[in-house]
Parts: sequence; C-alpha cells; structure tokens
Amino acid sequence: MAKRYKIGKFEFDTYDEYVRGMTDVKKIHNITHSVDIYDPDTALRLYQNIRAKKIEFYSAIGRQFFLDIADIVAENTQNIMEEQEEPQEPQKPDYSRQILGGVCLVAAIACFAWYFWSDYTNRRGNQVNEYLKELRDSPQTTVEMVSNDTFFLEDAPELAAATDAGYNDDTAAGSQAVVLQEFQPILQQNSNFAGWITIDDTKIDYPIVLTRDGSDYYLHHNFNGEEDINGTLFMDARTDLTNRSTNIIIYGHNMKSGQMFGDLKKFLSEDFFLSHNRLEFDTIYEKGVYEIYAVCLAEVHYRNEKTYRYYNFIQADTQEEFDAFIQNVEQLSVFTREEVPVFGDELLTLSTCNNYTEDGRLFIVARKLRD
Repeated sequence: MAKRYKIGKFEFDTYDEYVRGMTDVKKIHNITHSVDIYDPDTALRLYQNIRAKKIEFYSAIGRQFFLDIADIVAENTQNIMEEQEEPQEPQKPDYSRQILGGVCLVAAIACFAWYFWSDYTNRRGNQVNEYLKELRDSPQTTVEMVSNDTFFLEDAPELAAATDAGYNDDTAAGSQAVVLQEFQPILQQNSNFAGWITIDDTKIDYPIVLTRDGSDYYLHHNFNGEEDINGTLFMDARTDLTNRSTNIIIYGHNMKSGQMFGDLKKFLSEDFFLSHNRLEFDTIYEKGVYEIYAVCLAEVHYRNEKTYRYYNFIQADTQEEFDAFIQNVEQLSVFTREEVPVFGDELLTLSTCNNYTEDGRLFIVARKLRD
C-alpha cells in the first residue's frame, strides 16, 4: 500500500505534494498573522490577488483557503446589501469565521511543527554525519560516543546489535574482499554501511547504505535509524560490491536545503558542470575517483510504457548492453563530456527527483578513472 501524507484533514499521495501543502500552510499562516482577513477591504484585495495569481497556492490547502476568502467576500457583500434594506431580525451567530479561524490555527501549529521538526532532523543528521567523518578520518582512535541526545546506539538498539553482528552481506558470504581500515569503525556502527561519496562545492559528503530487501527504510531514516525527512543515501538493492557491478546506482532526496542530493541540481548549470568534472566515491572495499560524464533529465516510467529505464541498468555482460545504456544516456543528457565511457569501464549513477516534469528525475553518470 502506497504511503500517504497528511496535514490536518488533507491527504497527499506523494512527498512532493505534501511539501507543496506545507508551503501553502506557511503562506496562509503569514497572511493571517499580518492582516485581518475578515476586514471587507482586506478580504477583497486578497481575493483579487489570488485570482490574479499575485498570490499563488499549490495544493488543496491553498485552494480551500481561497474558497474561505471568497465566502468572506460574499458574506461582506451580502451584509452591505442588507444594511441598505430595512432592519431585519438579528441574525444567528455566524460560525464560519470561527471554523476558518480554527483551520488557520491548526495550519499555523502544523507549520511550526513542520519547521521545528525539519530543523531538528537536519541538526540531528548533521551530528550523525560529523561523528561518522570523525570515525572515518581517525580509524585508529577510539572516538568517544556522544550522549543519547545527539547520537544513536541507545536510540536504535537494532543498529547497536550490528556491532557484534560482523560486517555486511558481502563479507559474511565468505568473500575475499577486505574492508578498508578507515571504514571498519563505521561498518561496526551499521552493518548496512556500503561506502562514502564526496563532491566538491556541494553539501554532498555522506555515507551510503545498502540493504538487500529493497525496502524504503532509508528514505525516511538517517544512518543511525532515527526518523529523518532527509533520509540517507542508499544504493540500489541489486548492487554487487564484491564482484563489482558495472553500474552502481545511488539514490537520495532532492532537499531544498541542499541536504542529501539537493545540490545535484547545481550541475544543471553549464558553468558548474564544466568546472566540476570529478567526484570521489569509495566503497567499503576500494577507493575511487570518477569523472562526471553526463547530466541527464528523465522521468519515472510505468510497466506498460515501452521506454528506456536508466535505473534498470546494473550489469552489462556484453558490449551491446553497455553501448545501449550510453546511447540512451546521451539522448536524455543536458550536458556530456567528450570522452565517452567504453565497455569495461565501471560506472556510477546518482539519481534524485526533479520537478521539471511530473515524476521527473535528475541523474548523473560518471565513470571510474583507471589506475
């Protein structure tokens, strides 16, 4: 069953719709706390500005607010007409204002809760990341575990148990691959740890996880297992690290804050693309420097659509399979470099959402530089 997102009585099918709803909540809060929406002149100006798209809303919450403003304008117009007529019996109290006020109050509370939670999880996730960097950069040093308020073993016992559970599936299977020394302390914290990625002049400097069940757990949890709107960067579950897959795909959220893969959109600028041609990507078994070959835009396709799906390219056993992928990358590309990857190259694909179209995706393809 697909996950649904709720804001008060409103439900949303996708995370992007949910974010647009929260944007409208904040805008409504700012309006209702800066002007008296029940003042006839103010309500009329608001109505006209929304109709003229000088004030824009992007969700059902915003549309409902517009309808409420329209009701206020209509009510004020009716009152003016009645004042010009003979006096009437006192009218019953109008509860619509109370209802609208309640809606606005709930929206304001939801807005504050959202931004508090967003800020909290950002800080929490950054603390986790800094701790892991310290472990990575000082593998010979015992790093003191920070308190329960800022880190995780006490908060996530299922991850703490991984300390005694050994390394991930690749090593447990008896592979001869040896985990890099600098990554051993991190792997002991979370057996799903699979690598690290760094891109200069972006916020991308993160650990990456790999799970075999294909679940979406790390879409909404940080490295230590806590709920986090930023999630964690994760590899495609089909990835083989010991017998290295032709293409490793890494997924991450496109956060407005730039967290996770939010800064990948910088590569849509040609100047940035031309001046940033490399990235560092290390698996737990080997280090790697990659040249960024292509920046591409695509969209998610459904089963009945006979179109190329870049996110299904994991392994190329033949020249033809590899070339087919590169040809499709070139067709979807915004920018490419002159040196085209060839069969035998090890590839890396970074994938995130992009709102250039519904279900849009931004992805970057890079090839590992040979020794």
